[in-house]
Amino acid sequence: MFEIGQQVLYGSHGVCTVTGVERMRFGKEKAKYYCLEPVDQPGAKFYVPVENAAAVSKLRRLLSREELLELLHSEEVRNYPWIADENQRKLRFRELIGSGDRAQLMGMIGALQRHKQAQLAAGRKFHQSDENFLNDAQKLLNAEFALVFGLEPKAVSGYILREMENTH
Repeated sequence: MFEIGQQVLYGSHGVCTVTGVERMRFGKEKAKYYCLEPVDQPGAKFYVPVENAAAVSKLRRLLSREELLELLHSEEVRNYPWIADENQRKLRFRELIGSGDRAQLMGMIGALQRHKQAQLAAGRKFHQSDENFLNDAQKLLNAEFALVFGLEPKAVSGYILREMENTH
């Protein structure tokens, strides 16, 4: 059960504040819903049915500073493999964006950043789809990192990259 005032991650929507639990009617029956407000979109609302396990599974507590750093320094993140086949990469990255798995998203960001640097160094273009995946993954993680570490959202990507480089 999530508490009113608690900040959570909600699927691909990022960090939200639980603003209430209300009985509402959507369709035929009344049910309890978590009311969520995205921190980056004041006034917007999401309603998540409390009794719907699949919907509630998309709500996750924010990780602590220590948990985020542990993930960032983990082998899983540091050695995330590049997927050479573009179609497989798109399928996998689309799946990861929807999953909200922080370790996988951090690894994906690292792999995309390394590939981007290699492409630019070789005088080649970085695919727009890869750029979009990088931006989407960063957006998901930036809000949580900014809140937990007390950083400006714009400073998070640089912080993550420096931390990843410091572990090599």
